[in-house]
Amino acid sequence: MTARLITLAALAFVGFAASAQTETPLAFLQRVKKQALAYTDQKISFTSVMDAPGRNGQRVQRKTSGEVWVKGESAKLVLQGQTFFFKSGIVTTVSPEDEEIVVRKLDGDAKQYTPAVLLSQYEKSSSFAWAGTQTVSGRSIKFVSMVPKNDPDVAKVTLGIDAKTLKLYSYTEEGKSGTKSTITMVAYETNKGLTANDVEFKRSNYPASYEYIAPKTK
Repeated sequence: MTARLITLAALAFVGFAASAQTETPLAFLQRVKKQALAYTDQKISFTSVMDAPGRNGQRVQRKTSGEVWVKGESAKLVLQGQTFFFKSGIVTTVSPEDEEIVVRKLDGDAKQYTPAVLLSQYEKSSSFAWAGTQTVSGRSIKFVSMVPKNDPDVAKVTLGIDAKTLKLYSYTEEGKSGTKSTITMVAYETNKGLTANDVEFKRSNYPASYEYIAPKTK
């Protein structure tokens, strides 16, 4: 669940915006990516719902909420009582409940959600289609679906985009196992004057009693 929600941090780096549907979906994403990268910083509050197959044919839902802050190539994600700091391919996880700090490289399942890999996957190895328009709480939301061609786990991804504010509204990922995860933006603010101190990990901000676990360096 946490690995899938790390997607939000990657999407915050990337951003998406709306466009007239005279463009192809891929051209649309390439154009709005350039526009969204002009943001100096971003702050997003979100909710997430994971719907998965359960026992005896029943479906199981898990709901959560969180926030993500982005400044340049650094990000901070607060989720399920933990704080994740992302910088230069490294994620630092602070867990107050466990009183520990864990530093690790983004690899395996998580690595595919870093900005460069995410965009490369969507631009070069997916098929794209418009997926309609819907009015949500008085807002016009445009949807774009993407089907990865060689992903063993993901069947389809659908993005919802607010046509007025030109910001991401929702991200829905449908897995080949029958799992469906939807992240919805509750608030999306940009260019608010965030600094590196707002998004980067500092050991001095946490108790010295927290166990610090980091990869050994040669």
